[in-house]
Amino acid sequence: MFTELYFMKGIRVIPDGHYLGEGISQGLARGLLVFFCDQNLTGEGMGIGSVAVRDHEYTYFSRSWNDSADEGALIRTFTIDTRMIWSIHGNPLPWLTRWIESGISVYMQLPAFQNIIMRPVLPLRRILCIHPVFETIPPRGQVTVTYRVEGGHVDVRAEIHPPMQPGDTVCLLNELSAIWFTAAVRDEKPGPPPPGWAMLNAQKPPIPLYDPVHGIRFAITRPSVTPAVQTGLFWGRECTDDLCWAGFCVELGPLDGSQESLVAHYSISVTAGGCP
Repeated sequence: MFTELYFMKGIRVIPDGHYLGEGISQGLARGLLVFFCDQNLTGEGMGIGSVAVRDHEYTYFSRSWNDSADEGALIRTFTIDTRMIWSIHGNPLPWLTRWIESGISVYMQLPAFQNIIMRPVLPLRRILCIHPVFETIPPRGQVTVTYRVEGGHVDVRAEIHPPMQPGDTVCLLNELSAIWFTAAVRDEKPGPPPPGWAMLNAQKPPIPLYDPVHGIRFAITRPSVTPAVQTGLFWGRECTDDLCWAGFCVELGPLDGSQESLVAHYSISVTAGGCP
C-alpha cells in the first residue's frame, strides 16, 4: 500500500489515513488529502472523491471504509453507515432535520440570494445552538472509488453498488479548505469565489477555484456516467464557524433503486508553481 499518490511542484496527494478533519465534518471518511509542502490544504473539506447520499429527509455519510491497491491506484470502498441529524442544544430533532434539508434544496436553487439567505440563519444557529449530530445506522449502501494519477491529475472512478434506495441522490464530494481557496479563475484571471452552492453551466468548461497564497489552481472535468442518470455538477464555497470548504460536487440522481451498478468518472487537477 502506497502512502502518497504523487509529489509534483510542492503538491502531495495522499490517502486519508488518520486525519479526523475539522468542524462539522470531523470524523467522517474523506477521500484523498492535498498538501502543499507541509501545509494541509484540505482542512474541513472532504478531500478528493469522498461520498455522501441524500434522500428527502436526511443526508448520510461514511465513517468506515476499506482500502486496497491495484497497480499504483488506491481503491477505497465507503460504507454509508452514518446519518446526520440536526439538533438544538444537543437534542437531535428529526423534524428540524427535515425542515433544514428541504431548505437546503431551495437554497441550492437560488445562488444569487444565498448570501442574503444566510445572514439571519447563522446568528439563529448560534443563539439556538443548532449543530449536526452524527448517528451510526445499519449500512444502507456502498460506493467504491478508485483514485489513479495520470499525467498530473487524479483520475476518479466511482462505482455505486446496487441497490440504493429509490429517490436517493449520490454526491461525490471534492472539497478543500475555504481558508486557502478564496477565488476562482475566469478568463485566466483570479476573480470572486462562487456562492455557497451553484450549478456550473453545462455548456461551458467548469470554472477552476484558486488559492492566491500558494498560487494553486483546483479544477474538475465534467463527469461521464454509465448508465445515464440525471447528473449535476456544482461548485461552491462556505466559510463559517464550523463550515470551511471550497470545491465541487457531482450529484447523481435521484436514482430509481435499480439493481444495476452505476459508474461515474471524472478528473481532478491541483496545479501550482512550486514551494515559495
